[in-house]
Amino acid sequence: MSGDRRPDLDQVLGRLKDFQRDSAAYAFRRLYRDPDTTHRFLIADEVGLGKTLVASGIAAMAIDHLWETTERIDVLYICSNSDIARQNLRRLNIAGQEVAPPDRITLLPRHVRQLQGNKVNLIPLTPGTSFVLRSHEGRWEERVLLYWMIRESWSLGNRASAKNLFQGWVTDAAWFRERLSAAPSEYQIDDALMAKFAHSLELRVKSDRAEGRSDLRTRFDEVADRFRRTRNPVPAKDRALRAKMIGELRGILAASCLEALEPDLIILDEFQRFKDLLDPHKEAGGLARGLFEYQHEASRARVLLLSATPYKMYTLAHEEGENHYRDFIDTLRFLTDGDTTRAEGLLEDYRDGLLRLSADKGPLENTRDALEVELRRVMIRTERLAASEDRDGMLLEVSSHGTLHSSDLRAYLSVQRLARWLEQPEATEYWKSSPYLVSFMESYKLKEETRRWLADPKWTAEAQQVLGAEGLGLPWQRVESYDDVDPANPRLRTLFADMIENGAWRLLWIPPALPYYESAGAYADPALRKLTKRLVFGSWIVVPKMLTCLLSYEAERRMIRMLETSAVNTPEARRARRPLLTFTFSQGRLTGMPVLGMLYPSSALARFADPRELGGLGGVPASREEVVARAQAAIAGELRQVTAGAPTTGPEDEAWYWAAPILLDLRLDPAGTRQWLAQRSLPTLWTGGEQDEEEGSRWADHVAEAQQLAASPRALGRPPADLAEVLAEMAIGGPGTCALRALARTTGSPSAVGETWVRQAAATVAWAFRSLFNLPEVTALIRGANHAEPYWRRVVEHCADGNLQAVLDEYAHMLREALGLQTQPPQRIAEGIAAAIVRALSIRTPTLRIDEIHHAHGRISFERQGMRGRFALRFQSEESDAGRTTRPEQVREAFNSPFWPFVLATTSVGQEGLDFHQYCHAVVHWNLPSNPVDLEQREGRVHRYKGHAIRKNVAQGFRDKVLYGAEDPWEELFRAAEAVRPVGLSAQGPGKVDVTMSN
Repeated sequence: MSGDRRPDLDQVLGRLKDFQRDSAAYAFRRLYRDPDTTHRFLIADEVGLGKTLVASGIAAMAIDHLWETTERIDVLYICSNSDIARQNLRRLNIAGQEVAPPDRITLLPRHVRQLQGNKVNLIPLTPGTSFVLRSHEGRWEERVLLYWMIRESWSLGNRASAKNLFQGWVTDAAWFRERLSAAPSEYQIDDALMAKFAHSLELRVKSDRAEGRSDLRTRFDEVADRFRRTRNPVPAKDRALRAKMIGELRGILAASCLEALEPDLIILDEFQRFKDLLDPHKEAGGLARGLFEYQHEASRARVLLLSATPYKMYTLAHEEGENHYRDFIDTLRFLTDGDTTRAEGLLEDYRDGLLRLSADKGPLENTRDALEVELRRVMIRTERLAASEDRDGMLLEVSSHGTLHSSDLRAYLSVQRLARWLEQPEATEYWKSSPYLVSFMESYKLKEETRRWLADPKWTAEAQQVLGAEGLGLPWQRVESYDDVDPANPRLRTLFADMIENGAWRLLWIPPALPYYESAGAYADPALRKLTKRLVFGSWIVVPKMLTCLLSYEAERRMIRMLETSAVNTPEARRARRPLLTFTFSQGRLTGMPVLGMLYPSSALARFADPRELGGLGGVPASREEVVARAQAAIAGELRQVTAGAPTTGPEDEAWYWAAPILLDLRLDPAGTRQWLAQRSLPTLWTGGEQDEEEGSRWADHVAEAQQLAASPRALGRPPADLAEVLAEMAIGGPGTCALRALARTTGSPSAVGETWVRQAAATVAWAFRSLFNLPEVTALIRGANHAEPYWRRVVEHCADGNLQAVLDEYAHMLREALGLQTQPPQRIAEGIAAAIVRALSIRTPTLRIDEIHHAHGRISFERQGMRGRFALRFQSEESDAGRTTRPEQVREAFNSPFWPFVLATTSVGQEGLDFHQYCHAVVHWNLPSNPVDLEQREGRVHRYKGHAIRKNVAQGFRDKVLYGAEDPWEELFRAAEAVRPVGLSAQGPGKVDVTMSN
């Protein structure tokens, strides 16, 4: 970490919109400048208005304010989980930190020396791993650290029992011993923190003895004695004792580590999710209190709270133990250090005034104004209603028009009969939420009882009758033969109509909000040009699984059926569908060189034929055919120079398709071209370190062929008659060239297309596109639309049809801000954006397991089957057939890209703190929550600045303001829009946040 750079206030605040700067300035003034400063302040801006960006401005002003007077400045960022932390730390990193310490306070001993060497530290923590530790064993790294600190503090020597105790849940004893042995050299535990921990242990022992109970050291020895030998499995009683002891020691270590921090600013993000931290009487609050009240010389730590819903709007009668007014007062008490007397008095007066409301409203208005002044001492809120002329907050409620079929009612009767037979509660809500319940349910009582029932042979006859009823299980024979499957649910039919029947499955990416020319093929469909992704919130965990499986199946089925009329959906059949963009050697030649040409980032094609300049941007967009013709004309002169000495007779030499871009580059920029192609490790660099998974791949040989051409151009045969046209299409839609332009443009260096660093980044993006186009269903889609060979030509056509250049320019612009790269040097921007695009394109296709209700030999059983997700995904970790895990953060990155998935389904886990707005402005409330605050939180995931709806509005209203020479067209678009409407939310246009209430 290298936080020794004073933040550039103008640069940091320049990233904020005017209302965000106003919020940051006011909060900073209250925290640091006013005569009656407060030490705690709440930013309660409505969901989606950039509270984290406001916090970055406050942090920058605080660091600048403390720079001359404080030797070391610690900014703590506390949020509910690591996914939110990863997302938001990029925005808060305003002092140049390279690496943040881990999110667990108990791992801090490894980093204290590093912190002490920095001027500024940004330290992320999560409550569940740093403040709630009792009876939890933690990660193995924590236990390794604890072992050495306990061993040192209590002079344990080399006791095997202590090693076995701290081994915890790790089953491989030899592996854990290796970690223990390596720790002293790897961890370099800070001496002062070691002494503090030892002192804390001593105080705990004395405290235990003073209170007449067995002291910590004695209890530790007793528990360790139970682990004198290695046992597998460990008895449950001993596991519980071990967890309790390690949890207690972790708590002592956490308290010692917290004392080692010197917080100047503590940011609590979406703190309503971990309010125990604010209560000093709770375990977590007791640990956190030392942070909140930390004082260094004359300076006390400031606490900044962020939440759009900091306290409950209201509570219902059945919510025992909940009270919305008390929740508000508790929050206010924390903000005011316990002084709520005046605020409570004014609230009481205001309530009484409302009850006695008369014609003279003066006294009531005076009380209201006084209450506002009192609250504004510690909090502020901004809302977006005024951003649109009709004050609808840019929300549009979309009616759900699902139809109920007779088969749905028969399924309802089947579900209810099963529930009654199993003596389970009424199942109407299950039936409303998901079809084929028995197939998709996991860990529900209804499903577990069904399993238990089937395992008992004496119930076979009843099972045959009840489970054989219509609609309980997915008809697997239809799935295996790629036949259509009835959605069997009115809500699902509506979603099918929105995302399947409209043909969205024919698109591989969301159409650009600012197309450079008229798209073609499926992308020209008027309904699909307005497509946005869907974010679906359900209350039951069966919903995301069901949606992932059935939507992805139907999209895949239709794609495969475009090419194969009698397709089979089995693992064997899928493996038989071989990828077509391969690099092999056959009949004495390398067969994939044209594919390499498609992936090659050509600086000449990038310069000569930019679709943004050729497409009529700012006026009437040209057609795709016109743009290709213009590109062909732009390339023709240079191409004639390259082909001047080629034969005019004999067979056409297809090597020109891949060689011509390289030869054009050598003519335009010989030094830069040779520098990139001459790299010895180019095959590995081009793929971003990924191995070509195709068996027998000769990728390295293909790259060597291109390198040999660059080093010593060889004579080629007669150029193909359509060479200029193919090169024009590659210039317009080739993944390598489009990525090259987008990255150079977004870094602010459009003329850098020949630089090695930007070519390198673009090459990795192109390689990732290859993985997308090699998916069996994608191959079937493209070949089904145009079966002519070769496939790589059809891929380039598809990219040109879909305005790929405009798609990547828009995506790269969004990523630069989302990744917090605005202030980074061009090379760092290009690398960061390219890596994010690669991750989104390369997300693995997960396999979700469902139960087929299998009838055989007069018996019923569950047969485990696999269904793939890609077109739709659920927001959780997933496993692919290859055993690779996809984390929720990777799913979120892919959903925030223009590429698949087009539908993301989640429960409340995705409801707070995470951004899903980049390519989605449609929220589906599959099940309505009990509290309207949850609606705001859900809709706030997509109702955000620069969201998909806003970009559509801005593109439509201000496209004529974009100049051809602009480095980044989106920067110009938003500058033009904000000059008219400073908040940046264009009120009139094609995009609003579409909200579907499925109840």
